[in-house]
Amino acid sequence: MNDQDLPVMGLVVVLAEDNDDHALLIEMALERAAPGPVESHRARSGTEAVHLVQSLKPDLLLLDLKMPGKTGHEVLEVIKADKDLRKIPVAVLTSSDRDEDIARSYGLGGNHFLTKPEDPAELELRLKVLLANISEMGEIRRGAGEVAATGVSAMGPNALQRRTLFSWASIVVLMGVLYFFGRCSGAIG
Repeated sequence: MNDQDLPVMGLVVVLAEDNDDHALLIEMALERAAPGPVESHRARSGTEAVHLVQSLKPDLLLLDLKMPGKTGHEVLEVIKADKDLRKIPVAVLTSSDRDEDIARSYGLGGNHFLTKPEDPAELELRLKVLLANISEMGEIRRGAGEVAATGVSAMGPNALQRRTLFSWASIVVLMGVLYFFGRCSGAIG
């Protein structure tokens, strides 16, 4: 049996995107970026995305955050809570670049966060890098056999809010201390 007799293994991707124009651009860029064939399945809502991932167990989930039904973060919670699905790489591909969305996506177990670029060529390049990264991670996982994962995300979904609150509280305390010393030294009347 030679290489021509072997079946061509394609990349199975679930694309969770409710915007038809964005979905078309992403699917085209994905096909150009992938080193081989791509079998793409589109979900137009978060609920549909969960059902597709459960039934297909794809190689990759490309997940928009702002979707009808379940939001992208809710989909991420469901998938990463399921022991059979949590190993599926999830790349959040969204128009949001808010720090809160990024932190929450990683905190919920997302593997990648990509902001949708305006330029289709840039989208293709980002997807090419993403697919190369996922391929490398797959090789590492295969080499690890049944070694249990030990890492836990250092940044939970609310970590950024807590850090911001702590920063502001520190500033207020510092200003209070400076005011107190100013009053004691007579610099403030």
